[in-house]
Amino acid sequence: MKHIFKSSLFKISLLLGIVVSMGSCESTELEILDNPNALNPSNADINLFLSSITVSSGTFFEQISEEGMELTRMLHMFGPTYDTAYLPLQLDGPYSTAYSGVLADVRAMQPVAEAQGLYTHNGIAMVIEAYIVATLVDYLGDVPYSEAVQGADFPNPNTDPGADIYAALLTLLDNAIAEFNRDEIALPGAEDVYFGGDEAKWIQVANTLKLKLNLNLGNAAGINAALAAGPILTSANDWQFPYSTTDNNPDSRHPLFSRNFDNGTTDYMSNSYMWKFIYEKDVLDPRTRYYFYRQVNTYTTDPNEATCAGNLSGAPSHYNLSLYPFCAPFNYSPQDADFGFWGRDHGDPDGIPPDGNKRSTWGLYPVGGLFDDSSFVGITGRDISTLGAGISPLLLSSHTNFMLAEGALTLGTNGNARTYLENGMRESMGKVINFRPDLVDANFASTQADVDAYVADVLADYDAASNDGKYGIIIDELYRATWGNGIEAYNAYRRSGQLKDLQPTLEPNPGTFVLSFFYPQRLVNRNSNVSQKSGVDTPVFWDTNPNDVD
Repeated sequence: MKHIFKSSLFKISLLLGIVVSMGSCESTELEILDNPNALNPSNADINLFLSSITVSSGTFFEQISEEGMELTRMLHMFGPTYDTAYLPLQLDGPYSTAYSGVLADVRAMQPVAEAQGLYTHNGIAMVIEAYIVATLVDYLGDVPYSEAVQGADFPNPNTDPGADIYAALLTLLDNAIAEFNRDEIALPGAEDVYFGGDEAKWIQVANTLKLKLNLNLGNAAGINAALAAGPILTSANDWQFPYSTTDNNPDSRHPLFSRNFDNGTTDYMSNSYMWKFIYEKDVLDPRTRYYFYRQVNTYTTDPNEATCAGNLSGAPSHYNLSLYPFCAPFNYSPQDADFGFWGRDHGDPDGIPPDGNKRSTWGLYPVGGLFDDSSFVGITGRDISTLGAGISPLLLSSHTNFMLAEGALTLGTNGNARTYLENGMRESMGKVINFRPDLVDANFASTQADVDAYVADVLADYDAASNDGKYGIIIDELYRATWGNGIEAYNAYRRSGQLKDLQPTLEPNPGTFVLSFFYPQRLVNRNSNVSQKSGVDTPVFWDTNPNDVD
């Protein structure tokens, strides 16, 4: 995504202005008067900084979310093994966006905002900083923080323990809420692309992030304190980055839309994830046509298009076809071949055949793709460039309800787990089936009756399940609701040890699951105090179930 706002030139100008203003001057008169050519905190436009911070936070999310979707079988992972699928270069992009982009802008903006009395600018920056740094800990483990982005003072910042960083971020979120509650000169406007400077909504985000971090920590008291401190996210105030239909000067469409709808489809959907929506329940998941778009109405029988297509009965011996599919997301009855869902198995390393206008791709939600109306039209070029006005779902109220359900069930936190579970399902489905209704064919749209039937089916299973079974249902429903957000899915998979029926890697010996990623190559190459990890088998500090994922 091309950034609409850039702060680099401004920061250079500000630096030059500071240097000029600090220079000594022999003239007493000039010492008394302000230099009209020098920028100083009283006249700097910090809205440019805030624009850069908010836009870069959306970029960061999209750069790092995809790996979580692949590891949890939402998207296809090429593999064939975990350590070859994710090399040290993998997270260079989000690492640079976080440190050279967002954190650098936050540090430069904060003293200016304080001097100008623009405290909500600071509060927003603090919340975004907490989200980004927490995500880096969740993906990488120990990272530089207390010494980071301090220039010559710490040219090679040391890493901090993840537990220490989490503690600092919880304090940072409290400080952000305090900033929102201060009286200030003016509120942000359009430069806050999330909420237009609405402090109440940002306080909800801050409280919800405190809930999220405390759930990872297994801290029941922290969760209850976050609930008692104030409101958390509601469906009307989901934290999501918005995109538009503008496709040039700059291209402001969802980046996954651009990648899959301009010149044929690039991504492979996961057979395992699509199968869950079609076959796993007694009723079809109402979100299916909104999540996935089928370009064809039948799966290939040509092994040149899919190696496994000529041998659908030849599943690897470590596969259990009663729990997940092989080769394509169907149950191998004759009529299924005409269903048209076309993806790849987890870790399938085969080359790419000319199937870009045949494989299933992103639907309407969340990238602004196509609603599946059974028209089975292949994507060949920029003939649908009016779409792409999707969202990046950073943190939604549905996610929050599933987290609360998990906490209530496993930690005994306040509230009823079953009620939270139902609320989460209904909020997710309501959001999805009402997303861009102008692009939905009413003949194929899901109805409230479809939602009610699905919710009733899940709750019946929940009521009949053991506590462990209930836990699995909560995490499964969170997993379904986080389409487009690999961060929450990846965290929940490791945190809970649930999702026990996910498709295994095609390779029977794929190595250790990625419990944390290699350090970005740029970090290791440029910081003499950081050494590369020996592998991806080191769990992050809050992960107490490292043997329950695969």
